[in-house]
Amino acid sequence: MRNRSIFREHFYLHKWSYFFGTGLLAISLLLQLVVPGLLKEFTDGLQNDSITAAGLWKLALWFIITGFGTFVFRSSGRIYIFKMSRILERDLRTSLFSHWEQMQTNYFHNQRIGNLMAHAVNDVNIMRQIVMQGYFQTVEAVVLITIAIFMMASTINLSLTLLVLLPLPGLTYIAYRFRAKTQAYSLQVQEAIGVLTSRVQEFCSGIGVFKTYVQEEEQLKKFTEENDSNVEVNKHLIRTNSLFTSLSQGIVGLSYLLSIVLGSILVMRNTISLGDFVAFNTYLSLLITPIENIGKVINLLQQGKAADNRIRDVLTTEPEIQDEEGVRPITSITGDIEIKNLSFKYDKSKRYALQNINLSIPKGTSLAIVGKIGSGKSTLVNLLLRLYNPPKNTIFINHQDIRDIPLKTLRTSIAYVPQENFLFSTTIKENIAFDPNPYEDPQIFHAATQAHVYHDITELPQKFDTVLMEKGLSLSGGQQQRVCIARALMKPSPIIIFDDSLSAVDSKTETGILQTLRSEMKSRTTIMISHRISTIQHADQIIVLNEGKIVERGTHQELINKNGIYKKMLEQQTTQHSLELQPLRYIHRQNILIKRRRRT
Repeated sequence: MRNRSIFREHFYLHKWSYFFGTGLLAISLLLQLVVPGLLKEFTDGLQNDSITAAGLWKLALWFIITGFGTFVFRSSGRIYIFKMSRILERDLRTSLFSHWEQMQTNYFHNQRIGNLMAHAVNDVNIMRQIVMQGYFQTVEAVVLITIAIFMMASTINLSLTLLVLLPLPGLTYIAYRFRAKTQAYSLQVQEAIGVLTSRVQEFCSGIGVFKTYVQEEEQLKKFTEENDSNVEVNKHLIRTNSLFTSLSQGIVGLSYLLSIVLGSILVMRNTISLGDFVAFNTYLSLLITPIENIGKVINLLQQGKAADNRIRDVLTTEPEIQDEEGVRPITSITGDIEIKNLSFKYDKSKRYALQNINLSIPKGTSLAIVGKIGSGKSTLVNLLLRLYNPPKNTIFINHQDIRDIPLKTLRTSIAYVPQENFLFSTTIKENIAFDPNPYEDPQIFHAATQAHVYHDITELPQKFDTVLMEKGLSLSGGQQQRVCIARALMKPSPIIIFDDSLSAVDSKTETGILQTLRSEMKSRTTIMISHRISTIQHADQIIVLNEGKIVERGTHQELINKNGIYKKMLEQQTTQHSLELQPLRYIHRQNILIKRRRRT
């Protein structure tokens, strides 16, 4: 649990780097504060007609030295502190991404993608600004204001200094009054950006559906409403910041007015010299920018506090699925799977997705799962992968509860082809060789051949080096499925799972892939989910799920003999397949008749 703010943690980790950058900046500010003294000496010399050519050269040399020194040290300090801001940005984005990698699947189902993107982009940018502008300007203000006020009071006139600085505490009061509003509006702005980003992401992902249903105007209307809402909350924040800045500048202007009026009176009374007056106003001019920046820093800190809270809410959310305490380091597992009295329901669901499931899948054998939609097929696979946590002592691999197996070991030992194909926006070769183990090209080509997608790929202009569009849209649905199958076959895992992975391929290609898979099944424990009986009929054992329960089990022939749900599914699919073939048979017969007529 994070008790300190993100910036404080970062500052603590890199304190010596911050101290070094602060030191460089402080030296440049001290050199700046030499200038008023030089101007005082020059002005008094002119007024008293006591300045000489040698004195002018000396003053000119000091101006050059202080100017060059200020440039060198200020630039170095600025570069160093700004570098730290980029390190914070890098580390924060890495922490967010690393944390999201540990979160369970359900976490992302309950989050808007736009909000997650807003965390990684907008909130992190605000935290970067805390260092790049906030820290830099705070150091500048503290050093300049402290030393300048000391020099004004000790070397020029204490009373004049106190009177001129009298309005400045009003900045603290104004900052206090605006603090809550700035923070609230900043939070609303970040939330509005998240909503807007989610809308754009959803539109881009579902563009085909929107166009098919002629929803362009409706989507534009929704986007316009959310965009207008984003503008409104930004207007509130801009008005608040503008009013705060204007009041701050007004207070600074009042101090400057007092300096001109009261300082002139003191010069005319010979209480201070003309050089003191010039030096005093030069000190004050050096103070104006950092004093104005205090207001900006306070506003930035309020925005930063809102961003800090949002990011910490993410980073302090504990993943539900992680290695249990005391898990022993297991480097590899075999494929013996046993499920005992497994019952499971999702959060906020009253109905059990799976009830009293008992299964034994020996190493090197195959299990097929069939059943209508919502019967619990994919849920069972998700529990095996620990995308959701099964109850303790219900699923065992190698006679060991999978919750006692390290997650990395478990998932490394399972190759998985999901129901929804997902390909990355990179080359086909890199999509197939996605497993972290290094692979040679012949292995990639062999996997593509096994998945019956090799010839499809070699017909593309760049072949295996073809870069896919987002989500693999460069390929057809069947080609996407086969590339995903090739990716699973590449992974040298003792367990392989196919979740309805042949639904988009034709029957001829399916037959070829199944022949390949049958040879793979001899060395791996295989679990296949499918709606097609033809896909799973050669499995060593088949179970039929209905409303989360195993209602039938056995081999293909045993289930047909039971004359139950499985046989009805087979008959329905056989009839449907026959109806689909009738037009083709009719066309074939017509072609034969045409050929006979031509011969006669």
